[in-house]
Order: sequence, then C-alpha cells, then structure tokens
Amino acid sequence: MVEINLLPQTERRSTRPDGWKYGAAGVLGLSLLLIALGEARVGGRLAALRDEEAQLQGEIAALQGAKTEYDGLVAEQRTLEGVTAVATQLRDGKTYWTNDLAAFSAQLPSGGGVALTSMTVKTLDAAALGGLQQTGVYAGKNVVREFDLSGTARSQQSVVNFLNAFENSPGFAVNFRGVQREGEEGRYTFAASVGLVGEAPAAAPADAAGTPAPEGTPAPEAPPAEPVGGGTGGNNG
Repeated sequence: MVEINLLPQTERRSTRPDGWKYGAAGVLGLSLLLIALGEARVGGRLAALRDEEAQLQGEIAALQGAKTEYDGLVAEQRTLEGVTAVATQLRDGKTYWTNDLAAFSAQLPSGGGVALTSMTVKTLDAAALGGLQQTGVYAGKNVVREFDLSGTARSQQSVVNFLNAFENSPGFAVNFRGVQREGEEGRYTFAASVGLVGEAPAAAPADAAGTPAPEGTPAPEAPPAEPVGGGTGGNNG
C-alpha cells in the first residue's frame, strides 16, 4: 500500500533519520573533553610553576644572609685597597724630614743675627733641578730637597754669613732670592732657598769593547809569512 502525504509542504514532518544530531552531540562532547583536559594540564603546569617559584623564593631568602655578608666583605676590601694605596704612595714618596732638619740645624752658623720666620721643605725632582741648573742655580750639585726660607737679620752681613755657612758646605747649595731693609729700625728681611745635596747618580759603565772603527776603514794587513826551509838548495855537479 502506498501512503500519500497530503499535508502542505510547510507542515510536513521530516521522515529522514536524526543521525546528524548524534554526531553533533558527539563532537560537542569531545570538544568539552579536550577543553577539560587542556585546562587540567595547564592547571597542573601552573601549580608546578608556583611550587618552583616558592622553592626559589626560599633559596633566595636562605642566600640573603650570605649576600649581605658578601657585600660587606666587598666594601671592606675596597676600603682596605684604598688604605693600601695611600700607604704605598706614602712609602714610595717617603722622605726623612727629621734627618734633613737635623742636618740643616747642624749647619746653622753660631754667630746668630738671623731669625727665620718661615721654612718650607719640598722634594726637588730631576726635571725641576735641571731647569734651575740651566739658570746657574745649584750648578754641579745634585740637590734632592729644598728648604724655602724667609727671615729677618740685623744686617746684610748677618745674611751673608748665614748663607755662606750653607754655600761653603758640600752637602748644601744656596739659591739667594733677595734682601731688603725694613723701616728705620735697620732690620733686614731676606728670602732664600737652601738645597740639600743627595748622592750623585751612578755614572754609566764604559764600553769594555772600546769604540768600534768607523765604517769603511780597511782592515790591517797580515804580516808576510816566513819562508819555509833554511835556504835555497843547488844542484850537485
């Protein structure tokens, strides 16, 4: 028997199977499952990262004391390096001012008549000494330290006697700067520098081989060789 559907097209119920509905539901369920698995995996990773972060924070807290101690040691090292540098500089530039002053005082003339008002001691390096010697000051003397003096004297002769006491000593040299009379009292003021002579620099050793002959000089000829044998032999007849 043949069934004929006489209902209008819009009111007819589909008689096709509903398999697509089950397929769509399956796809939706699978998608939800994958999303849930992804979230679980991400959640596990986040939990592991939080645990690792907490562990690192604990290690940082444990090392904080050591870091503070290390920073303190570094600061102390820098302080000690600065102190050592200053000590080394002082040692390298050390001058025996006490001995120098003792030598200066021992050379003072006994006559008196001179009063020093100021004295400054300074080291005189080779460059400064060379410049002074070019102007005729300290000529021929290896002055290593210099006493800059100023003072008063009863007379010009007192100044002369005072400076001659150093000028005539092989251990000193004098750089006279000037003298002038002050007021009506007859007092004189003067300024001068007294150089302390140190040890002379060692001379360069002479060349043991002597001075080489100029280029192009012919070599000396060898002496002639003596004849071999006692004389000239003749033929026996």
